[in-house]
Amino acid sequence: MKYKKIIMPITMAAMATIGYFGGYETAKHRSAAPIKGRYFAIAPEEFTNIYDSSLRVDRSSTLEEKCKDSTTVNHFGSGVLLRDSQTGDEYILTANHMTPYAPGEDCACNEEKEGKRSERRIKVFESHVTVEELPAVVVKQDKKADQALLKIEGQVKVKIDGQVKDATPYFGKIASQLHPGNYVLGVGFPDGKHSYSIANVESQRKYMTLLNMKLIGGNSGGGVYRFGDKGLELVGTVRGGTAITPLEKMRELIQGTPLEDDYL
Repeated sequence: MKYKKIIMPITMAAMATIGYFGGYETAKHRSAAPIKGRYFAIAPEEFTNIYDSSLRVDRSSTLEEKCKDSTTVNHFGSGVLLRDSQTGDEYILTANHMTPYAPGEDCACNEEKEGKRSERRIKVFESHVTVEELPAVVVKQDKKADQALLKIEGQVKVKIDGQVKDATPYFGKIASQLHPGNYVLGVGFPDGKHSYSIANVESQRKYMTLLNMKLIGGNSGGGVYRFGDKGLELVGTVRGGTAITPLEKMRELIQGTPLEDDYL
């Protein structure tokens, strides 16, 4: 792959000027280390690939009682399309909290009456997840790290310039390392709009990695990629707040699955 230097040297001062970019609300920089006097070698097709392999994930649940005058509750998030090169089977990597509710599990119902907001719990009768209208079932999950791998039943199709085409999976690798101060690029559907933004890794914990930006609803499960000297590598998916899944836990999730040889 031929790389083109399309991102010029970036300092913390330049990054701190970003207030709202691509659907993300950026928090103030605190402790992330600057990268000075460097170029990121990124091929233009890499940006296209991580954007095109970012898909919306939809969950629809039927409740045992009405919430806001309906027994149906819908949520949406984001995910990364992965493909097994041997079989062609497709998977979506997303947040665990975007997986289907189990029958009988409680679902939060937030309502507002006479200007007062309240929350009550209603049991779920049935719940399912779709990606571009295709059903997706959980094959592996990590509740503590808030990540899940779902197998899609069929081949995902998307509409591009008015034509229906096969969806594009992520063609890169999952990174082997990540450090505080690293620049990352996130892609997802904040508020339903397909967009991306740049941030820094601020700190790393056992079950989450913290960034210096606040993530908007709809980003849950969206891919986050590390800028490296040779391109972009997947390092996590969005949990919420300022957190993404930790890299090591993501690698553990993929280990032992049909995707291991393709992405690790």
